[in-house]
Amino acid sequence: MTLRPEVSVYNVSDGRRSAATVMPKVFSAPLRLDLVRSVHTNMSKNKRQAYAVSKMSGYQTSARSWGTGRAMARVPRVKGGGTHRAGQAAYANFCKAGGMYAPTRVWRRWHRKVNLKEKRQAIAAAIAATAVAPIVMSRGHRIEALREVPMVVDDSIEQLNKTKDAIKFLETVGLAAELERVSKIKGHARDGRKKRPVGPLIILRASAVEGRRAFRNIPGVEVASVERLNLLKLAPAGTLGRLCIWSKSAFEAVDEYVKLMPTRLLKNADMCALVNSTPVQRVFRAPRKSMRRVLIKRGCSTKVIKFVRESLRASGLADVKTKAAKTKEEIKRCKANSKAFINAIREAISTKSLSVSEEVQALQQQ
Repeated sequence: MTLRPEVSVYNVSDGRRSAATVMPKVFSAPLRLDLVRSVHTNMSKNKRQAYAVSKMSGYQTSARSWGTGRAMARVPRVKGGGTHRAGQAAYANFCKAGGMYAPTRVWRRWHRKVNLKEKRQAIAAAIAATAVAPIVMSRGHRIEALREVPMVVDDSIEQLNKTKDAIKFLETVGLAAELERVSKIKGHARDGRKKRPVGPLIILRASAVEGRRAFRNIPGVEVASVERLNLLKLAPAGTLGRLCIWSKSAFEAVDEYVKLMPTRLLKNADMCALVNSTPVQRVFRAPRKSMRRVLIKRGCSTKVIKFVRESLRASGLADVKTKAAKTKEEIKRCKANSKAFINAIREAISTKSLSVSEEVQALQQQ
């Protein structure tokens, strides 16, 4: 994010500073790399073309299982003879020229829906990253000779109608090394196709038809309209920091087309200053003082209790209730009563064992 108040405007013909303009608010948006990568991944899937294998692929042969008893797998085998193909396994997905497991279908969910607010926030983050020189350089752009980032030029860039004039302009502002870097193509050694590095992005108004024609034939250089900014161009491969060159009119109108401006919930990150400020401290209550419970050992607590009782008894400030000591006669009487109670219970539950003859007599009497 960039918080400069104004940006210089340079002349197309000689590359000198000619005026200044106010920095749009979108350049102060937070840099959400996670959001940009997520939106870019889903948006890049929307240009995929459906493909699928044939339904009969792997099954266009006559095969039959040989059964058991041959010490061979029971997979179907090609019929016939006189060729190497005869007797080979077929149909299964582990066989040569066999069927495919979970074959591709044309009704697969190829495209992805992306929330509109997420796309707008991702575009705002990508635009803000184009104004941070270290991020632009880390992406590989050669901007050592460039005077300022973001690069804003006057509206005469929209009237350029020749490619040679556009190349001359790029060399004048200090992008000769960037054009040389973009011109080198990575050949067939990588994935069998030619890959070209990503160059600068020229952002003009939609009405600048001549300027679009002048830049569109330069290798690695792309042109975009400020009315239809695309995240796939602002952050190729989901990486922030593409080099952008703006026309003055497009630069001043960017806030009109970036509808959603993400804002931070926390304006000031200095939490110490916020908490200790007068408005916050005025509404805070005083801290509560908690009583600390002290753990005292049993022997120490007994000594403390005795000391407190003696001190209170000596001072007479409090009436200390103590149990009256029992006399010896009361103690003896209590013990005798308890013994008598226990003996009575024992006599009640005790049973005498009867002899055999006594049991017989008791039965006869009954």
